[in-house]
Amino acid sequence: MGTGFDRVVEEITKQKGLSREEVMARIREKEREFGSISTPEGLARMVAAELGVRLSGEPLKPREITLRDLVPGMSNVSLLARVVRVYEPRSFPRWDGSVGRVASLLLQDGTGTLRASLWDSKVSLVEEGTIQKGDLLRIGGAYVQEGRGGEPELKLSARSSVEVVRDPSLERKFPPPEEQPVRISELGRGHREVDLVGRVAAVGEVRTSERPDGTAEKFASLVLLDETGKVKTLLWGEKAELVKDLRRGEVIKLENAQVRVDSRGKPYLSVGAGGRVIPSPKSPRVSQLPEVDGKLLKLEEVEPGMPWVEVAARVRRKYQVREFGRPDGSVGRVLGALLEDETGLVKVSFWDGAVERAEKLEEGDVVLLRGAYTKEGSSGRPELHVGRSASVEVNPPGVEVGEFGIRRLKIGELEPGMDGLEVVGRVVEAGEVREFQREGRKGKFASLILGDRTGKVRVLLWQEHADRAPRVGEVVLLRNAYTPWSSPLELHLGRRGELEVNPPVEEELPPADILSRVSPAPETREIEEIQEPNLQVRVRGTIVQVIRRRPVFDLCPLCGRTLGTVDTSLMCEECGKVVSPEHRAVLNLVVDDGTGAIRAVLFGRAAEELVGMSSARIFEEYRRFQNLADFYRTLKLEGREVILSGTTRRDEYREQLELRVTSVEFPNARMEAERLLEKVKVKRG
Repeated sequence: MGTGFDRVVEEITKQKGLSREEVMARIREKEREFGSISTPEGLARMVAAELGVRLSGEPLKPREITLRDLVPGMSNVSLLARVVRVYEPRSFPRWDGSVGRVASLLLQDGTGTLRASLWDSKVSLVEEGTIQKGDLLRIGGAYVQEGRGGEPELKLSARSSVEVVRDPSLERKFPPPEEQPVRISELGRGHREVDLVGRVAAVGEVRTSERPDGTAEKFASLVLLDETGKVKTLLWGEKAELVKDLRRGEVIKLENAQVRVDSRGKPYLSVGAGGRVIPSPKSPRVSQLPEVDGKLLKLEEVEPGMPWVEVAARVRRKYQVREFGRPDGSVGRVLGALLEDETGLVKVSFWDGAVERAEKLEEGDVVLLRGAYTKEGSSGRPELHVGRSASVEVNPPGVEVGEFGIRRLKIGELEPGMDGLEVVGRVVEAGEVREFQREGRKGKFASLILGDRTGKVRVLLWQEHADRAPRVGEVVLLRNAYTPWSSPLELHLGRRGELEVNPPVEEELPPADILSRVSPAPETREIEEIQEPNLQVRVRGTIVQVIRRRPVFDLCPLCGRTLGTVDTSLMCEECGKVVSPEHRAVLNLVVDDGTGAIRAVLFGRAAEELVGMSSARIFEEYRRFQNLADFYRTLKLEGREVILSGTTRRDEYREQLELRVTSVEFPNARMEAERLLEKVKVKRG
């Protein structure tokens, strides 16, 4: 082998710290790959090029290739490609304690697409907007590694070069980005990741979501509109803080937003770590966007913490005016109502000067509110508030509002806190009509057990419905019923509900004696196996976190409904009077079984079983402490092993499953041994 070959080998060993034997092994691999078509010196130069070795006395010529040609292990790569996506930069800790930074691009040319990563100082090209979606880039000195999915990924280090090409003749050779900003009406048509330009119609506050692994993440919601419609958008992590600077009417651009679908099949957007929020974008779409004035929100779009809301809704219920004392000795007034449109139900409170306008409202009226604001209610749902400066119009001309559609559900689909329900079932147990007297008010109710093929539920028929209580074996239809926040789950029919006995039904129900035995046994599962909502499951694990929230909520002792916000906690809007609240326990936990973690929510009796105290006692203990941390520390729940049974449900905000717990057990060696033995017998049989 000539001196040229030896010189190249020497340079490789010198610059890369390899032994001659290691270099020769690489050269022999190249010889097996290319055979006699290349000289020994040529093979050595190939190895040098792949390793990024610059030979003394001559420049190493980088290869300009296509994305399809790239394979892991290549180095000193040069190419031209179009930017079709720009992902938000992120920081990460290095092993030496320093902080590294990386930003990602999705590149495209005529042969395919590839992800590229810009490291450390190169990240500023994305932050400062030097690199934009649609730019043509000339990249030099990059190298290729295997990405997360096994696909090649291009890496640009401090020694790499990046240049935005402004040559029209070159740009014409590369296809433009495949996906332009979509319109809101187009969402859900096969889109998974989109760009969208919209005007901010409403902004919510920053809130916190607890993950199953015990960590917390910030999120905030906003509503965007364009000329085709509106869409709810969730911003996660550090992006949630952006809502503090966003103003109603401002135009923003979302890049790499994830398209999700809620339980009603309606699409919404989620912007996480890879997404971008660009204020005041330079886009031709901006001129096409409508102004926000006159663009009313639907009730399903209302979120807690919105400082300015314009909404039109129908008055479903109107409650009595209540007076209350302020700390300064003055007297305030508040009038509550329940509003509806075709998308949902929301409580509203009219305060002080707005009360006079609200007193003119009648049930069934359409009310147009401009300048209302929202807070989070005791049940976690948004509530509207109308002050003196808000505009209140009653039955404005040209404004039409639909009625809230009653939902037909199976018994097995019921959850606490539902309203506007329609349920059909057969009576399997019936009790006598009972009278009560509470808070100076007389009343009556009848209880029964209703069943269908999916399960059973206790039903309470209040007041005049109690006189029409059906007998065992009869089929009943309950319309406009509700489920209070209670455990065990109950279905209530109040004064606005309808009761129909033996109605025509689409599906024949089994006889009462068969339905009385319907009680789906929860299936014991490992947490990692739980992937669907509405499953009856039993899990065994360790409490790894207790989420520190108020451990009780207030119920009306007469009808079982929650009692609104702190400001109106003694006013039951269903009964229309002031009551002394009944306290009900609620606990939020994270349980881990070694295969995964799941958030568990325990109401009423289930929470009492866990802590070994009544709800009233939990309330008294809670009042003794000035902060939640001290209170929960006394319960000594973290680290305890438990067996929880309940129903899985999907939390749309947190985009995760949670377990609504109905019963709590504590592991017992003998009990577990008997259960496992029975399971083995069943498998063998």
